[in-house]
Amino acid sequence: MENKLAVKNCRDIGIITRPAGNGYYLSILPVLCHSVNVWGRDKLPVDLAYKRSTILCFGLFLQSLAIFLSLRGRTSARSATKLLYLTCTAGSTAFLFWVCLKDNVAIGLASATAGIVLYDLVYFRILRRMPKCFTLGEASIICQGFVVFLYNAFLKVPRLLLDGKAPPMVNQLALIMQIIVLGACVVITLCHFIKLLRKTFLFWLLAIAVMGSATLFPIFGQPALIVVVQFILHEPQRMQIVSLYLTMLLLTSIFVVWQIRKSSSTNTTTRKIFHLLIVLVYLPGLWYQCTILYVGSGFMLALLLLLETCRLVKLAPIYGTLDRAVACFIDEKDAGAVALTPIYLLVGCSMPLWIHPVPCDLTDSAGLDLLKLMAGVLSVGIGDTMASVCGFYLGRHRWPGSVKSVEGTLGCMLGQVATIYALFYFRYVQLNTLKAATAGVAIIINSLIEARTDQVDNLVIPFVTYIILGTA
Repeated sequence: MENKLAVKNCRDIGIITRPAGNGYYLSILPVLCHSVNVWGRDKLPVDLAYKRSTILCFGLFLQSLAIFLSLRGRTSARSATKLLYLTCTAGSTAFLFWVCLKDNVAIGLASATAGIVLYDLVYFRILRRMPKCFTLGEASIICQGFVVFLYNAFLKVPRLLLDGKAPPMVNQLALIMQIIVLGACVVITLCHFIKLLRKTFLFWLLAIAVMGSATLFPIFGQPALIVVVQFILHEPQRMQIVSLYLTMLLLTSIFVVWQIRKSSSTNTTTRKIFHLLIVLVYLPGLWYQCTILYVGSGFMLALLLLLETCRLVKLAPIYGTLDRAVACFIDEKDAGAVALTPIYLLVGCSMPLWIHPVPCDLTDSAGLDLLKLMAGVLSVGIGDTMASVCGFYLGRHRWPGSVKSVEGTLGCMLGQVATIYALFYFRYVQLNTLKAATAGVAIIINSLIEARTDQVDNLVIPFVTYIILGTA
C-alpha cells in the first residue's frame, strides 16, 4: 500500500513515480550482492577496490533509507533535514572506510561524501526528468549501480593507464568496456544539459567524436578497437561465438522489422522471444567464452542507451524506426517516455557478470560459479519466459489480487529446475546438498516474486536469485 504522504511529498517536489508500489526494499539489493561476494562461503579473491565499492554501496543504501524517510515525513523539502541526512550517511560510510580498510580519515570522508552527494543529485534528477519511469526503489537500484560504476572506474582506470606494465588481457578488456560505457554516459549527459546538442547534426558529431575516441583510446600502445579485434581473432572458438552473437543479432533485427511491418503490438508471450534469444547468447558465452560475453554485454548496454537517447531526441534518420519498434514491443510497465524494459532485460542477465569479482576463470569460463552467474539467465531468461507461456496457455487459477496465474508460477519453477538438472546431468555445474537446496530456495522465491511483485521483474528477480545462490 502506497504511503499517501510520500506520494504527496513527491509531487510537491516535482516527482511523479511509476504507478506501482514504492519498492523500498530494492535499495538493499546492491549491497547484499556485493556482500555475498566479500563475506560469502566461496572466499573469492576480492581486491581493495571491490571492498571499497561494497562499503560505498552500504552508504548509498543508508542514503536511500534517509531519502525514503524524508519523503514519508513532513520535512522532505527542508534543506536542513537533507543536510543532516547527508552528513550522517557520509560520516557513517567514512567510519566504515576507516574501520574496515584502515583508510585515511580525510580520504575516506572525501570518497563517502562524493559518492553519496552524487547519488542524491542523480536520484532526484532522474525522478524529476523521467516522470512515470521508475518507482522510488527502481530509481534507487539504478542510481546506486551508476554511482558504483563511476566509483570503480575512478579507482581502476587511472591506475591501469598510469601503470607502465600491461595487465592481463582480461583486465585490459574490462578497462575498454568501462571506457565505452563512460563514453555513452558522456554523450547522454551532455545532451541532457545542453539542448543544442540534441540537433541531428550536432548529436551525430558529438556521438562520433566521443565514441570514436573511446574505441580508439590507446590501451598500452594500441587502440582499444585493435586490442578487442586481436583478442577475438586469436582463437577460432572466439570467432565462432562472435559469429553466433552476430547471427542472433541478425535474427532479432529481422523479427523486429517483421513485427513493425505488421503494424501491430505484441503480447507478453511474443515478447518472450527476446528472453529466449538472450538465453542462446548467454549460455554458450558463460560456458566457453566468458570474457567475450562480459565485454560484449557492456558494449550492448552502451548501444541501447545511445539508441534510446536517439529516440527521445527524435534524431533523424532513425527516430521513426526506433519509435515504431518501441510502440510494437512496449511493456505495460513502461509507463513513462523512456522504454526501459529492453535495457532491464540486458542488465538483469548481465548483472551477475558485472558484479562478480572474478567472473571468468583461467579457462575463460564461468567455471565453478556458473550457477551463480546464470542467476539472471535462469530467473528471467528461463523462469519468466516459462511463467508467461504456461500462464498464457494453461493459466486457470489467478493469484489473489493479481493477473498472474498459479500455473504460470509452477511453470516458472519447473523450467528452472529442469534447466539446473540438465546442467548437472551434463556436468556443466557441480551440486552438493547445500547448493541444491539453496538453488531450490532461490527458484521458489524468485518464482513467487515474479508472480506477486509490481516492480520490474527483469530487474528485481536476478538480484534476488544472485544473492540467494551466493550464500551457498
